[in-house]
Amino acid sequence: MTPEISDPFEAALAALLEPLAQAMVAHGVTIAAANEAMKKALLKAALEISDEAMSDSRASLLTGIHRKDIKRLRHLSDENPLRQSSNAAALVISLWATDPNFQDKSGAARDLARKGSANLPGFDDAVRLTRIDMAAGTVLQLMLDQGVVAAQAGGTYRLLTHAFLPKAGSKEQVAAYQATLSAHMQAATHNLLAKENAARHFDRAVRYSHLSDAAIATLQSKANDGAQELLQNINILAQDLQQKEQGGAHEGRFVLGAYILPQPKGEQSE
Repeated sequence: MTPEISDPFEAALAALLEPLAQAMVAHGVTIAAANEAMKKALLKAALEISDEAMSDSRASLLTGIHRKDIKRLRHLSDENPLRQSSNAAALVISLWATDPNFQDKSGAARDLARKGSANLPGFDDAVRLTRIDMAAGTVLQLMLDQGVVAAQAGGTYRLLTHAFLPKAGSKEQVAAYQATLSAHMQAATHNLLAKENAARHFDRAVRYSHLSDAAIATLQSKANDGAQELLQNINILAQDLQQKEQGGAHEGRFVLGAYILPQPKGEQSE
């Protein structure tokens, strides 16, 4: 007899969970905490597929979650202040590094005072222009803590990097991990569930095997440079468009991500 073919999505789910499980074990996340997070996600997905108010019984039937848990989970908050702070820092860096008002004559990001003057905007102005719903002092302290900004002797602040790369193992890095992977997963899931002839998001990758370490190093260098150039160009364009639309009640979002995974033979997982 021909063996029964299992649902291919179950195999895909197992593969998707493997790197996530590595991060969970490293951060001490147990099956109990993972189960709670899964319940929240399943309930949210069930609620989003219905245009009408969904009863606890219906939600329980769709997800397999007990009705008592459904009732409890409905009242939990989804706010993530760490993700908000990471986004805030990234937006300020983007403005500081690309807006001519925050650059010197050579085009480099100039040192900023907290408070600007009539001719030279300061750090607080950068926060205001990015329309971040956070205090400028809070954003500045985060950037100082993460080594993105350095205080200068004259009371000004210097931008040390054009990208917000949180310190390894920090809470901000966890927030960035969430933001990056969740956006990619949303795009891929949209494509997976899209109806025939429906528009799909751009989500493609180049994959090659049987490569030498030297070939991998060459590809990695070329990909790093190309991806960084693309991200910088889109960043400049997005910043320009946002500034031109200041004052409008716009709520749309745009995410462009890039990832590169070089795997020499000795670093491949089984």
